[in-house]
Amino acid sequence: MLDKNIEMMKKIIEQKKMKSSQQGSNKRAIKSIGGCRKANRSNKKTGGLFDK
Repeated sequence: MLDKNIEMMKKIIEQKKMKSSQQGSNKRAIKSIGGCRKANRSNKKTGGLFDK
């Protein structure tokens, strides 16, 4: 690559770093660790009189 291209790539990377650092880091949702879960219940009826 030419030195000019390398310098342009470095500038672009620096601009992206600056932009991302200004936005803040609270993008992800807050997860609750150790929360209780309800059991999955199925409405599907299995077995019975004619299940042979």
